[in-house]
Amino acid sequence: MRTPPPAVVRAVQSLSGALERTAAALKPPQARFLEVSGGVAAIALMRAAVNTRLAEPLAGGRRTAPEVAAELGLHADTVHRVLRGLAVFGLVRLDRRGGFTLTRTGRLLLEDSPHSMAGWVRYATSDAVLAGWLRLPESLADGEPAFNAATGTTLWAHLAAHPDEEASFARTMHELTLLAAPLIVAAYPWPEHGTVCDVGGGVGAMLAAVLQACPALDGVLVDQAGPLAASGEYLAGRGVAERVRAVEGDIFTGFEARADVYLLKDVLHDWDDEQCSQVLRTVRAAAATGARVLVLEWLQEPNVASFPVSISDVMMLAQTEGRQRSAAELQALGAAAGFRAGRVIDSGVYGIVELIAQ
Repeated sequence: MRTPPPAVVRAVQSLSGALERTAAALKPPQARFLEVSGGVAAIALMRAAVNTRLAEPLAGGRRTAPEVAAELGLHADTVHRVLRGLAVFGLVRLDRRGGFTLTRTGRLLLEDSPHSMAGWVRYATSDAVLAGWLRLPESLADGEPAFNAATGTTLWAHLAAHPDEEASFARTMHELTLLAAPLIVAAYPWPEHGTVCDVGGGVGAMLAAVLQACPALDGVLVDQAGPLAASGEYLAGRGVAERVRAVEGDIFTGFEARADVYLLKDVLHDWDDEQCSQVLRTVRAAAATGARVLVLEWLQEPNVASFPVSISDVMMLAQTEGRQRSAAELQALGAAAGFRAGRVIDSGVYGIVELIAQ
């Protein structure tokens, strides 16, 4: 599928938002209130669908609830009711004869869909993450992450102690990167030659997208041992493994990798300002003067409410010590770590905040 230009993406987002606001304004306040509060049902229905693989029998086309239930060993009437609930949110389509089909959006529930979001659902609706959301009132009182209050530990310590949830988190970040990478790659003027280093890049989805679009560039993938062990197969599948050098390192304690461009995608929003400064100092210690760092984040202006940026910001409040920041805030953090501000580019989804090592 061809990647739309950023201007087209922004236009579609603007039109969609305007239509949604118009529709909301035409409804009685009570109806709109109930609609918004029904979001908890969407979460529960999606969790049920992914955890039971409820969408899989629909991958090939129309099925009835008894057919789905028989294939999966589930209760037929309950399957019908849950699928009908998913139809309310546009994930499946229900016909008058009781048949269900997946919509384009619903196909993202499939485990093996090219743009699957099943990992995101599994992580975002995990017991620990939901428990953190329920403790958000306490964050209003003390400003501390709700997740810590709910679990007695940080998100990162919890994930380290629960490998299944850590795998879901890693898959979530991978899925989100696959969605955003084509727009980011299309929006930035990459150098014709040189090296791009993805810091904390997981198995290398963002780096692979850059290298596929720029065949004269080489890559360095920096992460901890676990993600790097899985990166070889992934990068080989993308046809770029021979151009990538894997470097084990840590965003706080350091790594050794010279590059012309460094990528920090969805890294800084997980941490408070001091921790972000340490991450940027770590990158600065590895970089030569003149090297560029691209901070790839959803940019949140203080007095602008928008989806998904503002919701992601609250998610950071619920789960971590981080937040979504504006370009100016990211540039200020960069200045304190030895970078001067470069370009700020809107890819249509992510902001690209360029910092130049000085």
